[in-house]
Amino acid sequence: MNKRELVVIIFLSAVFLSGAIINTYKRWQLKRKIAGSPVELVNSESASPDTLIDINAATPEQLDALPGIGPALAQRIITYRQTHGGFKSINEIRNINGIGPKKFAAIKDLITCRPIKSGKN
Repeated sequence: MNKRELVVIIFLSAVFLSGAIINTYKRWQLKRKIAGSPVELVNSESASPDTLIDINAATPEQLDALPGIGPALAQRIITYRQTHGGFKSINEIRNINGIGPKKFAAIKDLITCRPIKSGKN
């Protein structure tokens, strides 16, 4: 093995190690955020309407606590519901750029969609 190959191997190892450290840190942050969240995330079998996150009323922090939803996606959810007058069903969240079938499958049992109360009688 020549010197150039050794440098490349060391560089790639450092990149891999950095990625592993960043991934571990992000998981730790998510666990901390969920533990400190006033909203309890539970299994769908035991989830009641009171323990689910209402996508028509959730704060950015509550949305961010959902698996795979970061601050940018949480803001897109809020912008969508403001623009469209709220969500009619949880399936409508799939209209948001960044929420595909896999992400929807991960959050569908953790969210609910209560009707928006209008100011009109």
